[in-house]
Amino acid sequence: WPADDSIRTLKIAGMQTCPRPMCTGAAQRRVLGKPFCVTEYGCPSPNTYGSEGHLLRAAYASLQDWDYISASRYAHGTNWNERCFRNFFAIGQHPTKMATLVPAAALFLRGDVSPAQQLVFADMDRRQEVDLLRSSHAWQLVSAGEVGVPREVALVHRVALCTEGRRSQVRSQRPAPAPISGDRFVSDTGELTWDVSQKERGVVTVDTPLSKAVIGFGGGKRFELGGVVVEPGPTRQAGWSVITATAMEGDFSKPPCRVLVTATGEAENTNMGWKNAERSTVGRDWGEAPTRVEGIAARVALPFAAEAVQAWALDERGQRGMAVAVTRNAAGRAVVALGPAYRTIWYEITAK
Repeated sequence: WPADDSIRTLKIAGMQTCPRPMCTGAAQRRVLGKPFCVTEYGCPSPNTYGSEGHLLRAAYASLQDWDYISASRYAHGTNWNERCFRNFFAIGQHPTKMATLVPAAALFLRGDVSPAQQLVFADMDRRQEVDLLRSSHAWQLVSAGEVGVPREVALVHRVALCTEGRRSQVRSQRPAPAPISGDRFVSDTGELTWDVSQKERGVVTVDTPLSKAVIGFGGGKRFELGGVVVEPGPTRQAGWSVITATAMEGDFSKPPCRVLVTATGEAENTNMGWKNAERSTVGRDWGEAPTRVEGIAARVALPFAAEAVQAWALDERGQRGMAVAVTRNAAGRAVVALGPAYRTIWYEITAK
């Protein structure tokens, strides 16, 4: 492991846009100086907010500087062209989950989200550890929350358990971080913001040199992300959508630059058999092919001159299809208007 004061490993704390972080407990189970992996994480179908899962997991994975993450599973069978999803966990036939894997990979594998600058560790001697393990189980192991570290800390700093004999790995005692409270949590890198100031309308934003994202109930709001402005439109789920802009070549500071934009929302199979008004279960009635996806309306303004920018809707194979109009704002910068008329969930934008 690197012999510096940061006690970094290589590379999650996947979460959902809800008033209380759902998986911050996972971020509190890393043991200082040991590799940490999170496997089989996902937002199981038929969750209509499922396209947020990969992105939130990848963003907070990089913030926590964990080693390995994986989706629950690609498929349960060998029918690679079923054209709909038929179980809770398989993602191979789920269009919005597959499309968002690309920007998620950039956040984690490419390291677009930086590790948190400060490490918060919780001391635990051997007696405490053994006592806590007696009441734990496979899905709820010992966490820093049980020894005084609030779950929300994992949205701001790196978190680790300092078990007996590992204190020597902390080469310098850093000052304790300021108390974590409120309803807006900004990572100590400034790149991630978890905002639940509007009840049941949470929004997570990602703002890094190579990746931008607005995840959650952003409809009708304006988000300025380091020169890129994202304005999500109204949606079928009260303004909830997931919009990403990932620099595939170059960066957002100057041309040339090539950008992948994903705009995802609700996804469900044809004739899906919802069993309640909340649409939280279909029992075994998964419906049939094809899966139907919501076309998301949004405006994305880029820090490039409008005349230098071109945009296309991408087809199901990721190939260029219909050209998308590029307009200019008052500052002469390029504005690309996404929408359901393009019948797609992803776009390519180039700036020369």
